[in-house]
This record gives sequence, C-alpha cells and structure tokens, in this order.
Amino acid sequence: MIQLFKKVRRKLLTNNRLRSYFFYAVGEIVLVMLGIVLALQFSNWNQKRTEIKKEIWYLDNIANDMFAQKQDLVSLKKAFTETLEISNQLLRDYIDLKDYTKIDSLSVKLNNLMVTYAFPNIDNTYSELLSSGQVQLIENDDLLSEIIDYYLTTEENEILFQTNEKQVFYGEVYHVLNKYAEIDLSDYADDESFLAKDETVQNYILTELRKPRVKLELTNAIKNKIIIVKDYLETVDESVEWADKMIKAIDDEIETLK
Repeated sequence: MIQLFKKVRRKLLTNNRLRSYFFYAVGEIVLVMLGIVLALQFSNWNQKRTEIKKEIWYLDNIANDMFAQKQDLVSLKKAFTETLEISNQLLRDYIDLKDYTKIDSLSVKLNNLMVTYAFPNIDNTYSELLSSGQVQLIENDDLLSEIIDYYLTTEENEILFQTNEKQVFYGEVYHVLNKYAEIDLSDYADDESFLAKDETVQNYILTELRKPRVKLELTNAIKNKIIIVKDYLETVDESVEWADKMIKAIDDEIETLK
C-alpha cells in the first residue's frame, strides 16, 4: 500500500499536476487519520471486552460465594431449629414433671445447648475485588451498592454473633449448663472407658438439680438459650432470603453483559 502511494505521488509530481497532488495528499492524510481512529477504536473495544470479562468473572464468583454462604446458613438454620426444639422440650418436660432429674438423657440435651456457631462470612472474591482496586469494573452502580450493603450487613451479623456468644451465652448461659451436665465425649473419645459415668458425680448433679435455686438457674439458662437462638434464626432467615435475591440480581446482570 505504501509503495502504491509513492508511485502515485511521483507520477503526479512528474506531470506537474500540483492541484491533483494537493487533493491526493489531503486524501492520504484523511486515510491515515481514519486508520488511526479505527485502530484506537479497535484497541478501546478490545480493552472494553477485557474489562467486561473481568467484571463477569468477579460477579460470577461473588454469586458463587453467596451461594456457598447460603448453604452454610441453611445448615445453621437446621442446627438452630434442632436446638430450639430441644430447649422447648426441656421446658415442657420440666413443667410436666416438676423435676429435671426425671428428664430422660438430660446431660445429652444440655450438651446440645452448649454448642455454639459462628455466622458464615464467605467474602473471598469481594475482599479480592476491594484489595485489587478494581471496584469500578462493576458498572451497575445500583448492583454494586447492593453488594456492598450485603457484605457490610454480613460483617455486622458476624460481629453480632461473636458478641452475643461472648457476653450473653458464655456470660449467662454456658456456665450454668456446664455445671449440671457431664460433657459428652461420645463423638470424640477413642477409648470407651472415657464414656463411663461416675456414679458419685451423677448423684451430686441429681442432688443439686432438686434444689429450688438450681431449678430456677437452669430454667433461666434454657430460656436465655431460646431467646438467643430465636434471634439467630430470624437473622439467618433474612440472610438466606437476601442471598437468593442477590444471586438472582447478579445472574441477571451477567446475562446483560454477555
């Protein structure tokens, strides 16, 4: 192409066709400029497609993280529901029998109430997005705002669970449950001799459980556990619903970008 332009220029100059050469030169400049513009546009298009691919990658993996978190929340809900059922049944049995010592498998049930759970916070992709400084890749401002709100709320819930466990559960509930139940090692002991019951300890626990003060103490501990778990269940239900909403919104956005 360059050789062709040179030949045309030489021919025009040789024939003293300056006017024609002038128009030719202008045309050549226009063609060069047009080529540059097209090259820039093509480069910008390639860059834009690269950014869109990155955006889709981040959104897809954020949705995957949210789905994994939702699965953990569903498992957490199941555990809390079982704990709530055990707690409620303990209170019903006590009301009927007027005596904790007559409740079947009391230690096993109290052991269940001593289990604690952390609020799941799976934010690997979101944290990587923030640390990479590429938040601007997500061009849908409304969706980005919702993602940020989701993870801020998740962090708040995580801290709330930790605070409640430390101040309320371990401060007011755990030590009471622990005083009137032997720790169950059935899932952890390799040696079955560790599972044997100490009759002296059992008699001590039974004697303590017949005292009105202890009955009140244990009843209040179980009631506090119910309050904690009910609050947790409400938070978990809201979080599962929000996760479903966010996953759908992200999937819809990915479809528009493809």
